[in-house]
Amino acid sequence: MRRGVLWRAFGGCLLLGLAGCARMWFEEREPWRHEAEISCLQSGAVKEGPSVAITKAIEGPGACGIDYPLRVAALGETALTSFAEEPNTPRPAAVAPAATLACPMVSALDRFVSDSVQPAATRWFGQPVASIKQISAYSCRGMNDVPGARISEHAFGNALDIAAFTLADGRTITVKDGWRGTPAEQGFLHDVQESACSVFRTVLAPGSNAYHEDHMHVDLMRRSSGRSICEPAALPGEAASFRAGGHYGQSRTAGSAAAHH
Repeated sequence: MRRGVLWRAFGGCLLLGLAGCARMWFEEREPWRHEAEISCLQSGAVKEGPSVAITKAIEGPGACGIDYPLRVAALGETALTSFAEEPNTPRPAAVAPAATLACPMVSALDRFVSDSVQPAATRWFGQPVASIKQISAYSCRGMNDVPGARISEHAFGNALDIAAFTLADGRTITVKDGWRGTPAEQGFLHDVQESACSVFRTVLAPGSNAYHEDHMHVDLMRRSSGRSICEPAALPGEAASFRAGGHYGQSRTAGSAAAHH
């Protein structure tokens, strides 16, 4: 059965560009990916709980896959343990739809949401993020869904595409509109991107290329050069807000509240 699936996929590759598809379907998955998953799980950085569950291994096709996939429904302070927190402990942000990711990516995202996204939301809007809309987690494909392109980090559960953040009051900040939106929206999203560039090895936001105008891509890709990519160049939220017509040095929460009303 598996051989038949691979041969059908190979036949499709002949139509789309043999060289690129061959990389996706017939290369071996790099050993470091398995080692990183094991190390992450053994460290206790990610634990199963109400919002995180280990699912059946994803084997291919080809190099694609995750040995210990995690189905993640929330990220943040308590998302990886339980919801039985103290009354004043921030609740995690729901992930909609739930995302299938590898352990290292879940660990990085959890820290990112707790240490960067939630503080930025409080600064700019005076309230936390209640949910995060993702539009691509694990997906066996080439970069940007381009035929013949290098295999994507999404194919290993090592990347996430974030399209929007919904605040506790129900207001939604989309990456597509907010990136060039109100001063508060721009300030928030640029603070989020700037922080992401210190956590992840690839961050692509609107302005990086035509494929990322409606979302922010983050991944943990390992490059032989050791280089990280942050595009467009990170701009502090305060500067982005001022450029959009906000008042430099003004209380962020007060300014965003005024703009909202």
